[in-house]
Amino acid sequence: MVDETEQIQDTPEQYIKNRVEQYRSWYDAKSVIMKRNYQRTQVLSASGAILIPVINNISIVAPIGNLEVDIGKLSVTVIGVIVALAIAFEGVYHYREQWKNYRSTEQYLETQKQLFIHRIGDYSELNDEGAFQLLVNRIEGAIAEENAVTLNILTRVESE
Repeated sequence: MVDETEQIQDTPEQYIKNRVEQYRSWYDAKSVIMKRNYQRTQVLSASGAILIPVINNISIVAPIGNLEVDIGKLSVTVIGVIVALAIAFEGVYHYREQWKNYRSTEQYLETQKQLFIHRIGDYSELNDEGAFQLLVNRIEGAIAEENAVTLNILTRVESE
């Protein structure tokens, strides 16, 4: 994390461009990736759960060399492994939680930027220096909190 006193040496415009927008853009991109990963794991799990019982009732035997392979059983096994991997990845990486965390942090940064720029809410009664200090404090706090939440999400041990 960058020292807050170092950030205050920037002008508000520099800080917004170099810190707020950089992080807001990063959180936006990461939330899109995490949402996509979450949706993929959900689609794979649901599709596999639907396909397994159907394919399990189909017996298609195909000769491969000197062997006869039951394609239905092989397919059920492969789909089962894919479903298990999708569930495992979600359990390890917590895509849903990360998506929500990144998106809410991105939205918070944008909201604070707009409140500061337009001097609305807590920024309305402050002079330029006080408003800028409040902005830096809130932005740096949000970044630090997001880092702590992500670390907590990725290192927690499931008690199930």
